[in-house]
Amino acid sequence: MHMLSSKIRVPGARAAVTLAVGLAVSSPLWAQGGTGRVSPTTAAKSPAAAVRWRIVSSEAAQAWFALLADLRLAGVGAFAFTSGGAAPGAAERELSRALAGSREWEILHFLPLYYPSADRLALGDALRVAASDEAPVPRATLLVGALRQVLSPTSRRAYLPTLADALGAVRPTPPGAARTAAWQAMLDSSYLPALAPWLVAERLDEGRLIVAPALGAEGRLFAGTADRKDNLAAVGSFASDSVTDAPLLAFTRESCFPAVSRAAREAGLRVGDPTAARRASLAAVRCGAALLDRRLPERAGAYRRFWLARLAEADNAVSIPAESDSGALRDAFARAFPPDPALSGALERAIGRLPPTP
Repeated sequence: MHMLSSKIRVPGARAAVTLAVGLAVSSPLWAQGGTGRVSPTTAAKSPAAAVRWRIVSSEAAQAWFALLADLRLAGVGAFAFTSGGAAPGAAERELSRALAGSREWEILHFLPLYYPSADRLALGDALRVAASDEAPVPRATLLVGALRQVLSPTSRRAYLPTLADALGAVRPTPPGAARTAAWQAMLDSSYLPALAPWLVAERLDEGRLIVAPALGAEGRLFAGTADRKDNLAAVGSFASDSVTDAPLLAFTRESCFPAVSRAAREAGLRVGDPTAARRASLAAVRCGAALLDRRLPERAGAYRRFWLARLAEADNAVSIPAESDSGALRDAFARAFPPDPALSGALERAIGRLPPTP
């Protein structure tokens, strides 16, 4: 998901945070860029070894995103927020209808990123505390403070305990250790060395990446403002896709959201506007293609094909050219993801300052 601006400041929290997620710029909290940004030219001098992202397993995050998939909780953006889950029963359908009635519930798409150290039990406990007037445990301060800031007391009391109970009943199936190790190897050997100048420039030097099968094409990015090593991202696994590095293609797009958020603010896009959310979501896809063209061109074609496939899932009119026809692929991608006049200039300038791949 992507949020267009407003930092959340919670007393006692480790820092104000920015949220930019692969969802689309839509939640009540839209991402804001941090201060002290490093220029791409300077970042290019930093060794690639200084950039480190780890693919981690989070049982709480896997369960939470699976719950949202079961509830079919939607959001505003160009792509699906979840991959779809088990067929909902009567209780799930009733809860889903209640949550769909107000956009304040879009914050639910980010909950595990507010409390990354939580296991499933701790995450459920934090939801119950947020529904009450109790003081949270220190590590849950950010999550509880965010929920209390965004949700009305009536909404919190009515639904957060129910969600906590439902969380305990979910049985997710996370990716296996072998797949996770393969993704990490590709990330370390190919993506991070190539994207290092961009990641450092965007204050994404280090972070943890969660690959959750329950997520749709709209991922999540939690970018800390004070600590350039305190970042979290979550993307889907895309098991049906033919490429083995599909989550890393999704992660490439996520890395564009801080830049997209800056461009959106400069263009005066209105926070919370569904149209602005879709525009930002699509601009991030185009940004990722340009980024790979400049820094990792051998994966740029796969990236274009991957995002055309995601668009085709929602629009049967989208066709994907044969793999051997690179020119047709570029043309199809350009038609599906045309430049946004208000956003493309800033993004092109940011990527243009990166050194091309050797």
